[in-house]
Amino acid sequence: MRLFKHILLLTLVASIVPTVMVGWLSISDTRELLVRDAQELSQERVKQLRLRTEAALDGPLKAVHTLAQAPGFLTQPTDVQRARMGAALTQHQALTILTVFDASGARVPGLQGFAVHDVRPTEVVAHEQRARALLPELRGLRVSPVAPTAPDQARTVTLVVPFEAPDGGAIAAELSLAELSAVLARVRIGSSGTAYLVDALGHRVAAGPGMPPGADDLSGRPVVAHLLASAAARGGSALVEVGHFGEGEEAVVGAYAVLPALGWAVVSEQPQATAYRPVATQQRRLLLGVLAAVAVAAGLAALFSRTITRPIERFQKGALALASGEFGVQVDATARNELGELARTFNYMSQQLSAYDQETRRLYESLEDGYLETIVALANSIDSKDSYTRGHSQRVAEVAVEIGRELDLPPRDVKLLRYGGILHDVGKIGIVDSILCKQSRLTEDEMAEMRNHPEIGDSIIGPVSFLGTVRAAVRNHHERWDGSGYPDGLKGEAIPLLARIVAAADTFDACTSTRPYQKAMPIETAVGILDRLSGAQLDPKVVDALKRALAKKGLRVEGRSELVRYAS
Repeated sequence: MRLFKHILLLTLVASIVPTVMVGWLSISDTRELLVRDAQELSQERVKQLRLRTEAALDGPLKAVHTLAQAPGFLTQPTDVQRARMGAALTQHQALTILTVFDASGARVPGLQGFAVHDVRPTEVVAHEQRARALLPELRGLRVSPVAPTAPDQARTVTLVVPFEAPDGGAIAAELSLAELSAVLARVRIGSSGTAYLVDALGHRVAAGPGMPPGADDLSGRPVVAHLLASAAARGGSALVEVGHFGEGEEAVVGAYAVLPALGWAVVSEQPQATAYRPVATQQRRLLLGVLAAVAVAAGLAALFSRTITRPIERFQKGALALASGEFGVQVDATARNELGELARTFNYMSQQLSAYDQETRRLYESLEDGYLETIVALANSIDSKDSYTRGHSQRVAEVAVEIGRELDLPPRDVKLLRYGGILHDVGKIGIVDSILCKQSRLTEDEMAEMRNHPEIGDSIIGPVSFLGTVRAAVRNHHERWDGSGYPDGLKGEAIPLLARIVAAADTFDACTSTRPYQKAMPIETAVGILDRLSGAQLDPKVVDALKRALAKKGLRVEGRSELVRYAS
C-alpha cells in the first residue's frame, strides 16, 4: 500500500489547482480592463488627429469651394477673377496652383495662378495633366492620387471642383501636404507607434515619424487593409474603428477615422507589444504572486514524485531495450513495495524472453540452412545435366555476393544475391535436354526456346512466398542495359539491381568457364569483355564493382576453369 500513499500525497498536492484558477481569473480580468483602456486611448488619439487634420484642410478647401460657388465667377472681368484667385493663393499657403477649365476641359487663358518662386514649370504641367484626368464625369469634389515629388519637395494632391454656373467648367487646385505632414510629425504614439493619412486606395498622403520614407502603398498594412474592407462594405461612410489588427510580429493596436469629404482616413497604430506593455507588466506581477503560492506545493510534489518516477524511468529504459531485442535485460528490484514486485516480475519475463529468443534463433537458422540446402540442391540438379555448367550457379552466386559487398548493400540484400545467383537458371529445368545439353551452337529456334527459361524460372519460384524477393534476379538477369534484352525489354535503372548484379556475375563466369563453343578465358581477357559490354549489356557501376572485387580478392581460374576460388 506504499504506492497508494504516494499517490494520495500527490493528490493532496493537487490542491494547488484552485489557487492557479483564481490567479488565472484575476490575470484575465485585469488584462481585459487594461486592454480596453489601451484601445480607448488609441480611439481618442485618432479622433483628435482627425480634428487637427480637418482643421488644416478646412481653410484651403473652403477657399476652393468659395471660388467654385461664387455667383457669376466665370462672367466677371478677368482682373476680378485674378484678384480673387490671388487672394485665395495668398491667404492659404497650402494652395500652390489654381487653374480654371471651361466646360470642354480646356484651360481658360489667363486664369491660372501660382506662386512664381515656389512652383516649377514642370509641376504646373503635371498639375494640369492630373486635373484633366479628373474632369470627366465630374459631379463634385474629386481628388487625385498623391503626386510623386523629389525628396526635398512637399507632396501634393490635385483637387477639382465644378462651377455651379449653368455652362459648366471647373476649378482645379494644387494642395500642398506640408502642413498635414507637420501636424502628424508633432504626434507621438508611444516609443514606436506612428500616425499617417491614407487615401481611398490605401496610398500614403502624409505620415509622421516611424513611417519609412519610401513606403507609399500602405494597403497591405493590417489597419489599412481592414479600413479598405470596411469602407467597401459600408459604402465609404464616416467611420471610427479601433482594435487589434494583424497577426504575429505585424500585430498592432490601431484605430482609424474616415474624412468623408476627401475619402481619406487618419490612421494611428502601435505595435501590440508596446501598446500592451502595461498589461504585460501587471500580468507579471499577478503571475509572480501565483507562482509564489504554487512554489511550496510544487516542491512537495517534486519530492514525492521522484520516489515514483525513478523506478518508472528504469522500467522505461528496460522496456525500450527489450523492444529493441536486448532480451534478458534486468532492472533494479531493491524496493520493498509494489514497484519492487513489478521489477522482479519484469526481470523474470525478460529472462524467459531471452530463452525463447535463443531457441527461436536456432530454429530460424536451421530453417534458413534448410532453405539454402534445398536451393543449392535444386540448382545442382540443373547444372548436373551439363558437365560444362556444373557448379555454374554456385559460382555466379559467390561472385554476385562479392559485387553486392563492394556496392555496400545491406546484409539482407547480399543474402538475396546468394539466393538469386543460385536460382537464376532454375527455369532451365523446363528446357528439353536435347537443347540444354547440346554440345554445339544452338539454332535460332533452339535459342528462342532457351530464352524462355527466365519466365519458366519466375513461374516456378513465384508461388514460393519466401523466394518472392529474388524473382527479379531469376526473371530479369538476361535484360540488357540498352533495353534490347529479354523477357521484358527493361532498360537502364528500370532493371532491378539484383538482376543487374547477377547478370554481370553470370557473364563473368561464362567468360572464365569452358563451354562447348569456347574455352575458358584468362581473367584479363574476361575483364576486357566486361569493359566492352559495360553500358551496352551490363550496368557500368556493377562492372566497376566486380573489377574492384577482383582486385581485392585476387580471383584466378584453376584447372579447367570449372571452379572459381578466392586467393587468400
